[in-house]
Formats: sequence, C-alpha cells, structure tokens
Amino acid sequence: MSWIRFLIPVLAVAAGAASPALAQTATCSGFKDAMVRTAGDLKPEFVRPLVVSRGAGAGLDNFDLVTRGRIDGVLRCKEDAFVSFEAKITLPADGPLLSQFERVQEAALVSALKWPSGRAEATIKRMTGDAAEYLRGSKERGDIVFSGRVEEHAGGGVDIGLLWTLTDRNFVILTGQ
Repeated sequence: MSWIRFLIPVLAVAAGAASPALAQTATCSGFKDAMVRTAGDLKPEFVRPLVVSRGAGAGLDNFDLVTRGRIDGVLRCKEDAFVSFEAKITLPADGPLLSQFERVQEAALVSALKWPSGRAEATIKRMTGDAAEYLRGSKERGDIVFSGRVEEHAGGGVDIGLLWTLTDRNFVILTGQ
C-alpha cells in the first residue's frame, strides 16, 4: 500500500511534464523560418511594414506576411518572443485560394506550436467545419452580423481562433505575452 502512495505523485509529475496541453510556442525568428519551410511552394516572406502610430502596440515588432496568393497576414513579436499571428483572405475565393489558406493555417500551427502536421491538419479541418456550421446557423437565425466564430485553447496561454463572415475568413494564434 505504501508503494502506491509513492507512485501516484511520481506519475502525476510525469504526466504533467509530458502533457500536450502545455503549449510551447516558437521564437519569432523560429516561427518565420519554420513558416518558410512548412509552406514552401506558397513562398511566404515576412517583411517589415511602415507603421505610424501613437503608442498603440508599443514594444511590438510587426511583420507582414507576403505569399503568392491573396493571403494577408501579420506576425507580432515582442523582441524575439512570438505574440500573435493572423492570416486573412477576402471572399469570394476560388478552390485553390481556399486550399492555400488552409495550408497557411496548418503551417502556422506547426511553426508556432511545434505540432506534428497531422495534428495541425486535423485541428484546422475540425475548426473549419465548425466555423462553416456556425456561419450557416447565423444566416438562418437572421443575426445582425453573419459570422461563424470558433476558438480553441491550446494550453499554456495559447488560443487559436477562426472567424468567418460573408466577406472574409480570419485565422488567429494568440499567446499570453
């Protein structure tokens, strides 16, 4: 009986250390490098935009995502710490653009959270299906603003979100930074 009392805390510590709920985000430079590798044929590049502000976002470095498609994106970092990534497309969009947008979302999850590609793909497919269903429900209810919003907590203070409207689709990864 005494060995069980010893074993339970040991197993709890081991399970906590190996828990996938504790998300470990990439550094900003690591995210950019991994995104370029993971989304290869889309030729993603991160460029510094000209930003004129009055204190909003002070201390954050912004990088615009440039790809071969009509995919807009912004990477925000604090020094070399990953803070957030947003990607957006405007509608109407054809099949190839929608496919490219899914690949950017998957590449962002792999790059930011160091997930295996299978997990990233499954997460995006599930969230995409939910966002489409919520958007359909919003239209059927006659909401003032038609939207389908889905969010997931990846653990470790990291949130993933999709927001679909009739005019655009947005994908966001946020950390607790």
